[in-house]
Amino acid sequence: MKISGYGEFQQMRKASQKDDAHLKETAERAEAESESSDAVSISPEARRKGKLRMASDYRESRVADVKARLEAGTLVTDESLKSGTRKMLGALFSGDL
Repeated sequence: MKISGYGEFQQMRKASQKDDAHLKETAERAEAESESSDAVSISPEARRKGKLRMASDYRESRVADVKARLEAGTLVTDESLKSGTRKMLGALFSGDL
């Protein structure tokens, strides 16, 4: 069984780390260029929290959608079963499982 979502989180985390390094470098360069100008900076921790909050909102909406589909009886359909079976058999025969 494959659980999706963790890979996306890891990708966001890596991107955030790259953003943090770039922001720090840019802020240092701007500070060196002009000591007298006003500036606003967002800490790397605040940036990460913002991205995590967006991911959390997505997850909550996804869970709500699945619950609603379960209650309505539309989560598992004949078409979704056929499609899932095809994918599983394809992966089994290709050696991906």
